[in-house]
Amino acid sequence: MTAIPGDRDASTLVLICDHCGRTYPDPSPEWAGLWQAATADGWGGRGRPVGPHRCQVCAA
Repeated sequence: MTAIPGDRDASTLVLICDHCGRTYPDPSPEWAGLWQAATADGWGGRGRPVGPHRCQVCAA
């Protein structure tokens, strides 16, 4: 998957794990801030919105 527009607010991005489908709990209006927060919380993968991305469980 990738970073996609949020369900509640289409102006935000939601990050989805390509392995298990978990979502990062804090959507953000811009990619750089979302990716920085997610990697600080243990997410991994390519630092681009198109992925691939792995949540903290799958990246371990």
